Amino acid sequence: MDRAKANKTLEAGETDQIIAEEFERLRESQLFLRSPVLSRLLQYLVEHRLRGGRSAPKAYAIATEALGRNADFDPAVDSYPRVMVGRLRNLLDRYYAETPWVHRLRVPQGSYEIVVQHRTAPPARSAAVTPGVGEDAAAAEAGGAGVTSTRHPGVGAPSSRARWWTVLVIVAVAMLAGGWWLAGNWQRMFAPSAVPPPLLEVAIPQSGSTPVSRALARALDARLRDGLRRFDLVDLRSAVSAGKPDTTQRADYRLDVSIVRTLAGPADITLVLNRVSDQRTIWSQQFHLTRDQMPGFEAIDPAIAQIAGDYGVIVRDQLARQPENFAPGYPCLAQFNRLRQLRDKDTAKKVDACLRATIFRNPRDAAALAALSLVRFGDWQPLRGTPAGDKAYAEAVSLAQRAYDSGAETAAATFAMARAQYYAGNCRGGVGIGDAAVRLNPYDADTAGFQGVFKIACDQPLEGIALLERSLALDASAPGVPAVTLAFVYSQQGRQDDALAVLDHMPSPSTMEPQYTMVRAIVFARQGKVDEARGLWRHLLDYTRQPQDAPPEKVLRQFMINPAVIGRASKALRESGVVAPQPVAR
Repeated sequence: MDRAKANKTLEAGETDQIIAEEFERLRESQLFLRSPVLSRLLQYLVEHRLRGGRSAPKAYAIATEALGRNADFDPAVDSYPRVMVGRLRNLLDRYYAETPWVHRLRVPQGSYEIVVQHRTAPPARSAAVTPGVGEDAAAAEAGGAGVTSTRHPGVGAPSSRARWWTVLVIVAVAMLAGGWWLAGNWQRMFAPSAVPPPLLEVAIPQSGSTPVSRALARALDARLRDGLRRFDLVDLRSAVSAGKPDTTQRADYRLDVSIVRTLAGPADITLVLNRVSDQRTIWSQQFHLTRDQMPGFEAIDPAIAQIAGDYGVIVRDQLARQPENFAPGYPCLAQFNRLRQLRDKDTAKKVDACLRATIFRNPRDAAALAALSLVRFGDWQPLRGTPAGDKAYAEAVSLAQRAYDSGAETAAATFAMARAQYYAGNCRGGVGIGDAAVRLNPYDADTAGFQGVFKIACDQPLEGIALLERSLALDASAPGVPAVTLAFVYSQQGRQDDALAVLDHMPSPSTMEPQYTMVRAIVFARQGKVDEARGLWRHLLDYTRQPQDAPPEKVLRQFMINPAVIGRASKALRESGVVAPQPVAR
């Protein structure tokens, strides 16, 4: 028995050594160097095994200890660990498919445990049969001398007629397979090419020659790059070494950066965004940073969002130059973001079509899947309770899940899943997953804003208000629903001037949305401008095609989803005097 235990201990030690050695090779491979999240996940699973974990780690531990989720993570509603472990399995399979191996690491299906798989024999490339040498001759060469083969027609070798029939059968099967392939891929072959996002070059920050100045310049460059690369609507060109310009790619935009330190210690930072094609400056901003704001440079976060956000400077510039471009890929996503500022039926159809074309070309495009999910939720909103509405809702949820499965490490896909949880009435799941999306991209004004909207709907007003205010601080150029929601909350708190200030600073497209009209009517009524408020309400009735005596609940249901929010807004419309009080039931 002691010998058996000793053998088991020896085997366990050998297995651990294999795991450690394989892990070192894996994490130094290009596949894992390009996938830092999956590399960190693999390291966590390996270390858990080598520490002597008697069972596989739980989903909660993986999420919070390896993948950066908060302590309130709920594996019952968030499949993030399962998704990422599935992607790790795929990456391991890709690595070992290209690498000869005697033993390899594997994560079995349905488990989170690292195991070693042993091959019965070392892998070897199959020996090719030399033209003109029969199979038996090749076997004789491999197995030893003395093996000979003499073939005679009708005995071991196929006849000439049989060979022709074999050739004909092979050709027929190949033609049939080719027909099937063409039938399934002809659209992909002849569909328009997808257009990639614009390429942005961040110039090396210009600074002084002192060691402190150079260190600050490097920190500023890192802050800019870390923020910009989080957005799906811009590609970031690799850093360019001083004196070695990168001529492999032509950038569409260039961000020039300078930092000037004063004698007292603060610094002035200037950002200038140039369009490369015509060398035109399309945006610039200057910041005066105090000593305590360096070297973190958090104060430039709004500029990052304004440049590359969902409806940032680059997106708006592209749309201004190509307002009717609904091509698959980047133009489609840009049009989608414009649609979010003002939903139009004709534009929605074009965006729907180009998003589907984008997904057809790349079924795992997480950004396009998340965008189409939101479009379908918008289709469902006015059709709730109808077969068409049920179909739109089911597809929206399915698309959100597909986006999350394809890109759980991206803010867009994660928030698509959060939105699906919210619309299903699951506040706990929506809050947890939505907070993860905000952490994945803390610079995205849109994600922060809608997470704030949902948190307020889920009775978390303080956290919701903070997110709404952060959204406007990041990018006030196209605030939409988050700004309207913040104005409504301010009005509910009795801060009518603050509410009106938010509404007055909204850009013109958003002022045409029904939510804006509703909140402005409430604010006007509470300021004593009742006639103007009721005029806005009549405009809203015309917009939603509702009769003059329609109750607010029915009107708001045309453009709002959450029943609790509809109830609060309807109560505010009655209490402010915009609409008549609800009749008292007898």
